[in-house]
Amino acid sequence: MTDAAPLQVFLNVSANLRVARQRLGWSQEKLALAAGVSRRMLVNIEAGESNVSLATLDKLAVALGLSFAEVVRAPEAPPSPVRVWQGASPDSHANLMESLTNSGRTVELWEWKLAPGERYDAEADPAGSHEMLYVIEGTLELERAGGTVRLAAGESLTFASDSPYAYRNPGRAPLRFTKNVIVSAPRAKD
Repeated sequence: MTDAAPLQVFLNVSANLRVARQRLGWSQEKLALAAGVSRRMLVNIEAGESNVSLATLDKLAVALGLSFAEVVRAPEAPPSPVRVWQGASPDSHANLMESLTNSGRTVELWEWKLAPGERYDAEADPAGSHEMLYVIEGTLELERAGGTVRLAAGESLTFASDSPYAYRNPGRAPLRFTKNVIVSAPRAKD
């Protein structure tokens, strides 16, 4: 998320993390340790004052046994799309549309839009995770350690997302694509 991200997402994350942590009887120190983040960062996130990465939110969700969607959606609200990332351009953003957890695996449906020249750098997902991309309009460049793949409208690709990668719009037109994220991570609860 960036400073331009909607304030409501920060409030959702703050409330959801605090409630889940307290429900388990965990201190902030215990959650920070379980998620591999600093206590100071967790304090700032729970206060709604931190510019937190999507990967950090995912680590906190896993540590609490929650899905990513349960962390970012409004508490006790019916499932609905939520803007989770906002780029430098108002035309660049990512919305989490749906999420389902079954048998220890979470599947998420995302809608992404990137303005011309915009880029999003992603941290690695848990080992065994994959993404399925489908380009609706524009051109998507997917940068990974093995090189760059370019996808045009109507094309799709599945790749292992357990190492860093980036999305980029190299064109002059807006880019719109969907992605399914299949997260393979054990949900830890103490």
